[in-house]
Amino acid sequence: MSKSNSTPKWVKIILTVLVGAFIGVGAILPGLSGGVMCVIFGIYQPLMETLAHPFKGIKKHWKLLLPTVIGIAVGFVGFAGILEALNMDPLIQQSIFLGLVLGTLPALWKDAGEEKRTGASFATLAISFVVMVLILSFFGSVSDESTQMAKLIGSVYPKAEIAVTQNFGWFMVVGVCFALSIVMPGMSFSSPLMCLGLFDPLTENLSKLMALDFSVIPNFVLPVGLGALLTVIIFAKPMNALFEKKRSVAYHLVMGAVFASTLLLIPISFGGAGHGVLCLVAVLGGGVVGYLLDMVQGKIKADK
Repeated sequence: MSKSNSTPKWVKIILTVLVGAFIGVGAILPGLSGGVMCVIFGIYQPLMETLAHPFKGIKKHWKLLLPTVIGIAVGFVGFAGILEALNMDPLIQQSIFLGLVLGTLPALWKDAGEEKRTGASFATLAISFVVMVLILSFFGSVSDESTQMAKLIGSVYPKAEIAVTQNFGWFMVVGVCFALSIVMPGMSFSSPLMCLGLFDPLTENLSKLMALDFSVIPNFVLPVGLGALLTVIIFAKPMNALFEKKRSVAYHLVMGAVFASTLLLIPISFGGAGHGVLCLVAVLGGGVVGYLLDMVQGKIKADK
């Protein structure tokens, strides 16, 4: 490709930060997974390789991961502050991100099929889909703030009664859930926190951090970081090894989780016809944004 047709470096950096911000926002939104967003935007495999082999991965992928991580931090912390400050309609939020995922699914399916699809690939996709639907619908059955589809599917489960307090140990659980939502795409970060009563404390503490209240660092940031680090140490290498040795199976494992999380984002009840129309517009708008961002990511990859 000629130099005149390539994307300027500063544009690539800004777009990659923007993608990272979408990943961060996706991680905080109910019903979605940061890992799903990483897969959608082509960040997942470089991230797993870096987490599994830090020195090798940083040397190879730092130009991609540095602006992505900056964007994730901005999107995650910033949007948590917005959620804390504004009473946003959760169905509109979910509809936007449903459209965003739908707009990128065709390209994601194409990427997953770059290597020959085998019987094992389709079996893995099916098993992953079913298991993730059951897991996420369970959290939907115990959380008043989860998606209606999750509640409907999860209505066969009993209510969970778990005593949770805001302490070092439970904030470590926040970190575990966040890391799992990245390492295991489709595993929602926010839904389990909602059912445990930890989602509101999360947004409150992140809002304080945005306001430069550093008193939250020892009691909140430290345990969250420790829980995330331990989870990454346990799960990153197995997932990276699966991608290296069984790429098609690994991709279809992820695809099953993505399909499941997408299914559970679908709203099934609305506050009237006008509300339903707004949700539909949000889905369409999210789809357009997702499609355009996927095209941008494809151009960035082609220019490398």
